[in-house]
Amino acid sequence: MSQLYASLFYQPEVTAIFSDQALLSYMIQAEVALAKAQARVNVIPASAATMIEQVGQNAVTQIDLDALATAAGLAGNVAIPLVKQFTALVKQQDEDAARYVHWGATSQDIIDTATILQSRDALALIEKQLQQAYQTSLMQAKQYRHQVMIGRTWLQQALPITLGHKFARWAAALKRDLDRLQTMKSRVFTVQLGGAVGSLASLQDQGSAVVEAFAAQLHLTVPECTWHGERDRMVELASMLALIVGNVGKIAKDWSLLMQTEIAEVFEPAAKGRGGSSTMPHKRNPVAAASILAAANRVPALMASVYQSMLQEHERALGAWHAEWLAIPEIFQLCAGALERSCDVLEHLQVNAEAMQRNLECTQGLIMAEAVMMALAPKLGRMNAHHLVEQACQQAVAQQQHLKIVLSSMDEVNTHFNDQALDELFQPATYLGNIQAQIDAVLHAAKGE
Repeated sequence: MSQLYASLFYQPEVTAIFSDQALLSYMIQAEVALAKAQARVNVIPASAATMIEQVGQNAVTQIDLDALATAAGLAGNVAIPLVKQFTALVKQQDEDAARYVHWGATSQDIIDTATILQSRDALALIEKQLQQAYQTSLMQAKQYRHQVMIGRTWLQQALPITLGHKFARWAAALKRDLDRLQTMKSRVFTVQLGGAVGSLASLQDQGSAVVEAFAAQLHLTVPECTWHGERDRMVELASMLALIVGNVGKIAKDWSLLMQTEIAEVFEPAAKGRGGSSTMPHKRNPVAAASILAAANRVPALMASVYQSMLQEHERALGAWHAEWLAIPEIFQLCAGALERSCDVLEHLQVNAEAMQRNLECTQGLIMAEAVMMALAPKLGRMNAHHLVEQACQQAVAQQQHLKIVLSSMDEVNTHFNDQALDELFQPATYLGNIQAQIDAVLHAAKGE
């Protein structure tokens, strides 16, 4: 990602986790953990593991990145030339210890394990962001639970809701993401160690013991068997991120539509240089929403690549595994960037209550047609009431009159409702159904009630 665009789409801390130097650091961490695990079960000398660990502490600063990048293109992955350079660094200190670097492992073991370590650290930051977005949405749901606004279906005005209900729905979706994330961790954060074909034959009868010790060193779970060719863990991880991006994308879509000039019910926070136009001084563009929606547009395409990567040949694949190296880091970075911008807008969203009231009234009472119909239904029967109110709506539109005026002139309505009762039917705040109960349910769920 160009530095010019990084501030638009990414988040610095997660981007740093997926930098080249960070990847090498995670790979060396895996190599050191492997050596320590093997020493613990007496597969290699303890002195060799100690030296490998000592060299590993500063190895990243001594790696020739240019040479590594060139060699990776020839070798087919970055692990092979990294192991060569790391082994050479160990050899400078202890030639005997150098013999035990990468003992019994294959390149994919180190790359997969490093990717899991990267993902665990990045997901911890994303979880923190997600929790912030969730808590902010809960706070706003509580604050605006009684702020009546128009609900819209198929982009048309429908029935009254409250802004708090919209925030509550957003919060409920983010809560589901948090719940999914928790249940996923034990399945996904799993060590990889299988050797050439997953049998760990090079470790003879110590393979299982080394895997358990390796996992313990890195605080990862132990897999039942090697998963070189079975990529469901990586797909589940990426899918979780894609769900988060989709949910915040939906939220951004909502507030960007509410920012339209003709609606103007909410606005992204204002700041100098934010949301302007190069030609139109009056513009206030939803720039955060644009970045989030760009991520939500990009991630599904990346997910297609990750899903396709499940189709792998035999014990270890050609090409499919490699595609993950490009897709998964970008999905992580786009997710973190989308969440960062969402947190800012959710917390500082500017609400225009006057515009909400204006928009409730702009159809001259048509939004209350269902309320009137349901009030008449017990008197006239549902179909008769529907037909009567539908006719009244058509007349109101044709004559550019308020629906209440048209209805008040109808004998069928006057027989059952006086002016005061009819006035009450046209109060949006009286036709909110169980919205308050839903908001309460969302707030209670946050407390574990």
